[in-house]
This record gives sequence, structure tokens and C-alpha cells, in this order.
Amino acid sequence: MRQSNSVASFTEGELDQSYLDRRAIANDAMNRKIIGFLQEDGRMAYATIARQLGTAEGTIRYRVNQMTEAGVLRVIGVADPLVLGNEGYALVAMRLGAGADPREVSKRFEACAEVTFVLFAAGQYDLVVEVICPTHRALRDFLLENCYGNADIVAVEPMMALSIYKNFMKWGLPKGSDFSAT
Repeated sequence: MRQSNSVASFTEGELDQSYLDRRAIANDAMNRKIIGFLQEDGRMAYATIARQLGTAEGTIRYRVNQMTEAGVLRVIGVADPLVLGNEGYALVAMRLGAGADPREVSKRFEACAEVTFVLFAAGQYDLVVEVICPTHRALRDFLLENCYGNADIVAVEPMMALSIYKNFMKWGLPKGSDFSAT
């Protein structure tokens, strides 16, 4: 099981303090600007960011490490799963049964290698997961083993991706905000 800083990973007391600490780090004006630069170019040199912000390279390194350790920031490469040949790419929306705990159900999905994203939602669906499988058959098997036939999941709506038009992973900083790099 992979390490996670998701809400489901914490007890109530830990959630309160951890969440507040992470929000404080995330809401710092300089940290937001650093995030903006890294969202534009995840390989941008700390020296370049430091020059742009008028600070020392060591300050940028320290802040990036702090945000990474707190689970506020992850610098990753984003690839198009369809171009990589994964035919079984879908968002799967689920409604949970009465009394089902979404935190517990989400833990099951967090443990699945095929799942890249788990969202606890308000609205028509309770959970939405992103699933990437190499074939349609593998996606079918994933759905049968993890979604259908589970008493705590009463409705499943897989939404197969036919094409991806935007895969930017630029969360938290709307373009034009005071903190975006551009």
C-alpha cells in the first residue's frame, strides 16, 4: 500500500492539525508563487525561481522541501495514458450504500495499483476514482473485482475516456490569480 497524505489517512485529531499546518504552508504568498513556477515547468532550476522572486536559491530549496514533506507539493511528470497505450482509462463514479463510510471504501481504492486518483464528492456520487488499465479487459476485471458486488457500493458509473483534450494537473492556482507564475 502506497503512502498517502489524503484525508482518509488521518484520524480526526491528526486531520485537524495536519490540515491546518498544510493550509498554512500552502497559503504562504511566496510558496504559492513557487508552486506557480513549478506548475509551468516542473524542472525549472531553483536559481531561476529565486531570481524571479528576488530571494536566495537556498530559500527556494528549503520551501520546496517543506511543501513536499507536508504533502502540499509533488513535482511529477504527467503523461497521456491513452497515448501510452492504456485502452482501459476511465473515471468511475460510485454511490455508496446507506451507512457505508466513504473513508473506508476509499482506502480500498487507494490500495489498487490501477487507481491514480480518489475523490470523496458531494452530489450525485460519493466517490470518483481515476482508473488506468492496459486493456479494456483489465478495466472490466477491475470493475468486477472492486466495484460491482460490494455491498457498500450501490451504483457504479464508469466513464471511459475516448480522448484527452487537456491533462494539465494544475490544481489550486487559477490562471491570472495573484500567485500564478504568469
